[in-house]
Amino acid sequence: MTAATRDRADGSRLAAIVESSDDAIIAKDLSGIVFAWNKAAERLFGYTAPEMIGQPLSVIIPHDRLEEEVFILDQIARGEKVEHYETTRCCKDGGVIRVSARVSPIKDANGRITGVSKIVRDLTDREARDGHIRELQAELAHVQRLTELGQVVSTLVHEVNQPITAISNYVNACRRLVTSGSQEQVHAALERIASQTNRAREIVHRIREFVMKRDVQMRAENLPQMIHEAIALTRASVGGKRPALTIQMPPAGSQVEIDKVQVQQVLFNLLRNAIEAMQEQPRRELIVAANSAGGEMVEISVADTGPGLPKEVRAKLFQPFVTTKPNGMGVGLSVCRSIVEAHHGRLWADDNPGGGTVFRFTVRRAETDRLLPGSARTAE
Repeated sequence: MTAATRDRADGSRLAAIVESSDDAIIAKDLSGIVFAWNKAAERLFGYTAPEMIGQPLSVIIPHDRLEEEVFILDQIARGEKVEHYETTRCCKDGGVIRVSARVSPIKDANGRITGVSKIVRDLTDREARDGHIRELQAELAHVQRLTELGQVVSTLVHEVNQPITAISNYVNACRRLVTSGSQEQVHAALERIASQTNRAREIVHRIREFVMKRDVQMRAENLPQMIHEAIALTRASVGGKRPALTIQMPPAGSQVEIDKVQVQQVLFNLLRNAIEAMQEQPRRELIVAANSAGGEMVEISVADTGPGLPKEVRAKLFQPFVTTKPNGMGVGLSVCRSIVEAHHGRLWADDNPGGGTVFRFTVRRAETDRLLPGSARTAE
């Protein structure tokens, strides 16, 4: 009698715990018929205990999840362990909710499995919280983009001014060529005007994509072709006497995984800066090179024979609004670094052993071109 009294007391305490639980606790036999349904289950699913006890649990299971329930019952009946899992369940009002469930076997006094108990937790709040966090992360990324955009907009006028200047030069050349009757040269100049117009359009388009939260458009691009196009663009936009140019390039088939317009913009900035730095120097030599950086990366470098970088500038070279130019805004290198880092590379500067500065940046080699052959050397 003492043992029976103790068992009844334990049972009462267990029942009280089940009823006071914030999680839905459900018990069913091995055929799926419900025989226990606590208050939390009533709140979660909308069905009262009298409505569910004696009914199959399939009442709250979506049709496309019925096989899932059969599988779990079979596992429990065989004595196998069922891990925590997430699924969907139906409510009395017709709604469908995401839940997590923990399943345990119910055994009789002889250790025989007679049923299944489930602890079910509503994931709606968690998913709403996770969704809110994702929204905040997206907004934070957008704010960061807008912050960077302040730099980009500052330099946009300067960047677009380059192809516009080139267009103006080609138009003036066309005027002279028309009077000379050289139709072939006029046609070539018009082609260059069209090319520079497209270039300006691409720059503006990329800025607009930047604001609209779109990712960079990564694809396999021909590395030598990309570099030669950037050099041609720089030549068309920089006045004064051109420096002696040496190009150390891999074979024509070498490819890198980049957003071509953005990386050409980085290279254009570095080339333009190098040429401007050498304007007052007696020795003006420019070396553009591409070499393997080990692993999956390729290093592109621009070396000049300018005066080099002052120590006070080198320490904060890639920060916004730092410049050595009298009329410079100091945003070009900051934007370049952001672009390179978006390509999973890095941008840095070294002293040129022969005097001047070498700017280097890395990008990923395309999967189809894992090995970068030796460089070919040309001089202009």
